[in-house]
Amino acid sequence: MHEGAFQSALFRSGTRSAICLGMKVDRMKRLERKFEGMEVLTELLTQSECELTAEEVVEEFHCAVEEGTLAHEVIPLLWEQEPIFQNTNQARRTFSNLFGLYADIAQDSMAELVPLPTLDPDAPITPERADRTWRVLEGLSDSDWRRSRDRFDNRQAEIGTFVFEQLQHLEQVAIEAGLILSFEAWWILEAIRGEANLQQPSRTQLNEAFAHDEGSAAEAEPALAVQASTALWERAADDESPLGEDDIPYIEAVLRAVRIALTRAG
Repeated sequence: MHEGAFQSALFRSGTRSAICLGMKVDRMKRLERKFEGMEVLTELLTQSECELTAEEVVEEFHCAVEEGTLAHEVIPLLWEQEPIFQNTNQARRTFSNLFGLYADIAQDSMAELVPLPTLDPDAPITPERADRTWRVLEGLSDSDWRRSRDRFDNRQAEIGTFVFEQLQHLEQVAIEAGLILSFEAWWILEAIRGEANLQQPSRTQLNEAFAHDEGSAAEAEPALAVQASTALWERAADDESPLGEDDIPYIEAVLRAVRIALTRAG
């Protein structure tokens, strides 16, 4: 199964909105990751004409986690041909279970203790802490989410302007995704590291971080990069307003500059 077919089988929807630079920006809601058990997965795999058993999928995911292969990279490879779905709900449930299973395996393999270990201020945020904090963000009420978004727009106005200017030559869906994910990165970083440990980068600092982009080698927070990449690929699967796949690497570079500037600007 090729990646484009995988993404066309999924779609994502927006909920709440905020005004940023005169645009209505929808709050992104990621595909639910819920593993319902081996029996349900077996049925879903059979219905989609996947030749692998649920047990074989588990083995594939264990290997992928050990090799550092991400969920959105390994899941399309489970089918030799394009999967067959009777309807969109069946497709969403299948991928929800697969993403949920991958997440469970990845979490178990990292063997993180609960509660989370003490945060190392000099080390990148761990995937477990980043994911748990993102879930807190997703769980905010409408009013709390809007207040947080307003505070970001007020305190980090240069970031919003920078993202908009860098993406304005792309489709509106790309601009919206960049604005939303830059806000989410700021919120997670502030929640974990504290407001006093984040910068308010100037436009010059943001432009410099982008101009001197060295790719993933210069990534300040790899766990947040994975979150953003996953969200972008899921947005590319939106049936109503899909994000162009060719735009994703460029948006990732813009978001990487934002994370670098937030954590390293002087």
